[in-house]
Amino acid sequence: MSRKKIGLIAAGVVAVGGLALGGSTMASAATAMPAPSSSAGAAAGPGGSADAPVTGDEATKVTSAVTAKDSRVTVTGVRKDPDGSYDVFGTKAGARVMYDVSADLTAITEGGGPGRGPAN
Repeated sequence: MSRKKIGLIAAGVVAVGGLALGGSTMASAATAMPAPSSSAGAAAGPGGSADAPVTGDEATKVTSAVTAKDSRVTVTGVRKDPDGSYDVFGTKAGARVMYDVSADLTAITEGGGPGRGPAN
């Protein structure tokens, strides 16, 4: 083999090695980057939601208000909307249901809505 061919092969090996090393470095950097965070009360992105999970005493009060209106409901989750109202998720007679509850817990309406399933 000529020196020119050996030089070209060596250069090719170095180039491929450099690409592999550069690619792995970029992949490593991409996985090390933190996920974007959202601040409370910030507007949600497309298809996102700006509501927050509700727990503790607040969830107990909201759950009690809903079950007082309809004792057949088993509440499975409560979320608070940015306006202070609540979305309550649950089941009734084996079907999924969702309730909109006002911030003062006085207005409770059963409803479906996009992605929430049919109203029962």
